[in-house]
Amino acid sequence: MPRITHTDYRRQMIVLMCVYVATMLLLWPHARTASSLPLKIGCALLPTLPILALLWLMAKRVMRSDELEQRVHLVALSVATGIVCALSLLAGFLCAAGIVVLDGDILIWIFPALCASYGATRWLLARRYGAVGCE
Repeated sequence: MPRITHTDYRRQMIVLMCVYVATMLLLWPHARTASSLPLKIGCALLPTLPILALLWLMAKRVMRSDELEQRVHLVALSVATGIVCALSLLAGFLCAAGIVVLDGDILIWIFPALCASYGATRWLLARRYGAVGCE
């Protein structure tokens, strides 16, 4: 399997994120106000398609990388998952006790929180292993 170059990966990622932003700006506002149930479901779920494609692109990049880079990705994802799980558990207990009141819309922020903690952890690990530019 040929490796995916950083330039190709970044270009494809930018295109997918532009599609995501466009669907969020154009379709998401209609998710609550659509008249029919199929249209409402479509408006609500269509923004997930570019995210799923991005996850596939990330998995393809990791699977085609060398062992050290795979290890860095695995450790970063493990740490990010632990951070998001701990924060979710903390918020869940606070909500269950009635201390904090959160709406179900908060669930939309779990994936971005995972991505942010993964990116920060991966950057730190890449620096630790001496990556140039921490790509």
